[in-house]
Amino acid sequence: MRITLKELAAQSGVHPSTVSRIVNDDPRLRVSAETRERVKDLLKKTGYRPDGMARGLKLRQSFVLGVLVPDVLNPLFAAIFRGVEDAALEEGYTVILSSTDGHEDRERDILLTLQSRMIDGMIVASATLRDSSVRWLRAHDVPHVLVNRYSDQTDYFVGTDDKLGARLATEHLLSLGHRRIAHLAGSPRYSTSLNRRRGYEEALKAAGIHPGPELIVETSLATGGGVVATHRLLEQRKPPTAIVAVNDVAAVGAYDAAEQMRLRIPADLAITGYNDIPLATRLRPSLTTIHVPAQEFGRAAARMLLEQMVAGRREPKRVVLPPELIVRGSTDPSRV
Repeated sequence: MRITLKELAAQSGVHPSTVSRIVNDDPRLRVSAETRERVKDLLKKTGYRPDGMARGLKLRQSFVLGVLVPDVLNPLFAAIFRGVEDAALEEGYTVILSSTDGHEDRERDILLTLQSRMIDGMIVASATLRDSSVRWLRAHDVPHVLVNRYSDQTDYFVGTDDKLGARLATEHLLSLGHRRIAHLAGSPRYSTSLNRRRGYEEALKAAGIHPGPELIVETSLATGGGVVATHRLLEQRKPPTAIVAVNDVAAVGAYDAAEQMRLRIPADLAITGYNDIPLATRLRPSLTTIHVPAQEFGRAAARMLLEQMVAGRREPKRVVLPPELIVRGSTDPSRV
């Protein structure tokens, strides 16, 4: 039979309300660390789980978080979601995942639906720089954190230094002797795309190279877009010898275009990506890319959101984790 709060209290030598408040991580509870650990050990030993519905009604919480991503099939966002879910489950929360497909109307519809289900907070990985949904979250005082991409309207963000990451990739190509380096650029509506383009341009300018507009081609953040954009670059009278792609998925498109044009990687064309998704190591040659700690993004975003909700802390906060250049065979012939 399922153990009750009263039975737990009798076994741990405290009042049932104390057990309940420890279960619910009530920040106002004042008990000794020894008592708290004794009760938590007993909870773990007995496998006690609170009645979620009764708990929610009592505390006026659903203990559910919403997560919005632009594309559930993109491994980057899958890793971010896993980090969110792991951190949320540790605190007794479940998570609802929704994909916006990059459409703001769909994003708004999802938000309204989730609000009707009384979710406690939102983690948004699909934000644009001037995102109407983020303004809506602020206006309705919904606890929220943006992850990977930021918005001009938010005070809460977890991500990486995208400008630095793109600069590292471009400097790596420069160090190999490349001077005609192109960029598969994402839409400037996204902070990730905008900052990665800035990092690419800064690295070239620091090397005394002016990045000509013909070498910057905007692409969708998908393989097909990378194929089309790379063909545009390689069909120029003076094609590039290297490409900095806005993400790994677009870089896969660059691989496909190079193969279609019978170019060797990296001998004829060096390619770098961004994000270090699992596919990067399976390509032949494997992809030089910028590694970002995607699961840690998710865990940090969940912790920041729970801090807002549980402790009531609403001070502006940004967590920026460092990017790391991972050199593989797509730029270094010795690693093919």
